[in-house]
Amino acid sequence: MPRLAWTLVACVLLHVVWTYARRKKRTQYVDAGAERVLILGASTPDGLGAELLRQYVERGAKHIMIVGRRQHALEDVRKRYPGVHVHAADLTRTQSVLALRDAVVRCMGGLDTLHMVFGATSILPILGVAGVDPCGVNSETEERGLTHATQDGLNRIGETVQRSCDANVKGPAIVLGALIPLMQTTSQRPAVVTIGSVAGLIPAPTRAVYCASKSAQHLLVRSVDLECESQAGMPGPGQSRRARVHFLLVAPGPIKNSFVATYSVDASTGPRDRRDQALRVEDVVRATLRRVDAEQWGVLVMPSYLRVAWILTCLDATYVYPTDLRRAWLGRAAHRLYRY
Repeated sequence: MPRLAWTLVACVLLHVVWTYARRKKRTQYVDAGAERVLILGASTPDGLGAELLRQYVERGAKHIMIVGRRQHALEDVRKRYPGVHVHAADLTRTQSVLALRDAVVRCMGGLDTLHMVFGATSILPILGVAGVDPCGVNSETEERGLTHATQDGLNRIGETVQRSCDANVKGPAIVLGALIPLMQTTSQRPAVVTIGSVAGLIPAPTRAVYCASKSAQHLLVRSVDLECESQAGMPGPGQSRRARVHFLLVAPGPIKNSFVATYSVDASTGPRDRRDQALRVEDVVRATLRRVDAEQWGVLVMPSYLRVAWILTCLDATYVYPTDLRRAWLGRAAHRLYRY
């Protein structure tokens, strides 16, 4: 019996190796020079979107459009990369997204690869947003000496949640609804890459609102992925069939850039988390493009050791012994990382 079991295991492993060895790369279907790329959120010089643009240009891509809210920042990018299309848009507004879709069709004739890099973060604990955090991590509008939140404090919580969900959930949902049919009918190998966060997989102190909005974003994208699987092969314009849109969700840990301090909806004091071991922007982008080229879809967690923490979170292993409330290493690590 053991011999039979080992034989079955060996057969499965050989099948997996043979399948991956025969798998063709996406670049065999989508030429680097002809690939039509849309990067949503590329106006911050040290951000992931700007680095995506740089690496795409280096590999010879000639049909790229970048999108951001700040027109002047986009014009600065245009000066560095004259052949790149730029488009200013508020991706939480339907009219603005429809105008973006028209611009994509007009400038590139279709879309092969969509990168959703835009979003917002929140870096205060719930009581900090309300201005009554006993640990001293409070918003700039803190009302000192109060134990209980005021109406203004609770309003700030509501506004923080609304702005976070608008950027991280509402915006991506509108964008996917507008662009997926275009990708299904104009690309042979369409792909959507979403920059999520490990905060959407693992709970973290001082990131309650951000974790909630990113978790919602992750489930949105992964659910739409399943919907696109059902839609593949359905009739499109004329006699064509809709292509299968594949999804890659990138969930990085802290990154060495100004995103947290620049796009926080509840504070302007910068991140409290430790940045000495943060990921480099270029490494995140390089790993992302490598996965897209190899058509390795699903979830990419960076750094890889955080996959273990994700699995433990799924198993609800925050405490070793829930009865005596002794913190497990996962909880202790989160407190050390975010210094709270």
